Amino acid sequence: MSGEWTAAVYAAMYDRVVDGFAPYEGLVDSVAGLIERLHRADGRLAPCRILDVTCGTGSVVRRLAARGHEVVGVDPVAPLVERARRASRRFSTCSFRALDVAREDVPGTGSFDAVVSMHTLYWHPEPERVLDACRRALRPGGHAIVLTYTRPAAVFPVARSVWRTEGIRAALQSLRWLLPTAAFELARGGPHRYLTPGELAGLLRERGLEPLGSCPAFLGGISQLTWSRRTAGTLARTAGPTSARLPERTQTSMRERDAATLVVGD
Repeated sequence: MSGEWTAAVYAAMYDRVVDGFAPYEGLVDSVAGLIERLHRADGRLAPCRILDVTCGTGSVVRRLAARGHEVVGVDPVAPLVERARRASRRFSTCSFRALDVAREDVPGTGSFDAVVSMHTLYWHPEPERVLDACRRALRPGGHAIVLTYTRPAAVFPVARSVWRTEGIRAALQSLRWLLPTAAFELARGGPHRYLTPGELAGLLRERGLEPLGSCPAFLGGISQLTWSRRTAGTLARTAGPTSARLPERTQTSMRERDAATLVVGD
């Protein structure tokens, strides 16, 4: 299947899948709340200036803009960006650009309070460059919020996991996401990368982003949500393949205040 045709189908389908899908909307609201708490903890007042990396059709951008934040969405797939622009016209505080952060500079680099990356690292061929761009985009002390799959979004194993933890109604509801996602991944093809929590934390540290906390998220914990802070100083580069540098599986602990207030994927 051609890339353009796949993108067109994805653009037409995605908003219909996520709009009104409670687990996804709860996830995005939790991410927004986390950004706001981190912002306040730094002694800063709302609104936040936020960059959404690989924003797709702009669903996260719109939800953040609805909370009053200034949001810029970027994505390398132009048809997705065009759809995001059309769907977001009612919001005056968001904008979109068609670019790949791994290859092109983001306007306003160094000015963002927070960067959001939702399920980008598992498919992007250059995850280190994506994280380098996230760090460059942030103001000193700004935060990167990274969500990535820790295992494939296989329909029956994930639905079964949701059934065991949340009941049959939630499991049936999860199919609304799982079935089209499985079809899209089959059409897109290509290698996928599933990081353990420890691997993700190690990759963030390597790219100059110090992890502050982490927790499982979304549909039975199929993903890992990690929040980090841009570190001071010059980014140290390390040679060699990423997989050879990542540490063994570990779990980054959530800060006490975030563990008490962050609820993901309800």
